[in-house]
Formats: sequence, structure tokens, C-alpha cells
Amino acid sequence: MRLTVAPCVEHIRTARQAAYLAAWPIHAQLEAHAEAAAGRPEKLQKMNADFAEIRAAHPLPGDSNAV
Repeated sequence: MRLTVAPCVEHIRTARQAAYLAAWPIHAQLEAHAEAAAGRPEKLQKMNADFAEIRAAHPLPGDSNAV
């Protein structure tokens, strides 16, 4: 018999949220959006790339975007 143990979706979401906030605290996220609105999208692009890495590190079951 083979058992597969995987974290539940809620634990994955909690881990993602903690990683998002550790990498980009709320004030930094707001600054990235404000800079993008002012025509300087570099910080927002960096934040989106960092978030994509976090999603890849913590994939949801059945997530087709997981690497």
C-alpha cells in the first residue's frame, strides 16, 4: 500500500501569503502599484516576478502553471 501525504489547499495558501508578505510587505506592494501608476512599472514587474516564483514554490494541487 502506498500513501501520499500532501498539504491541504488552506495550508498552501497560508504559506504563500506568508511568503508574499515576507518578500513584499504591504507598504512595498502599495509603493510598487503607485510607481506603476506614475509610469514607472519596474517595481511592479519585479513584485509580479517574485510572486510568480512564490507560486511555483508553493503550487496548488492541479495547478497547471506549476513548474
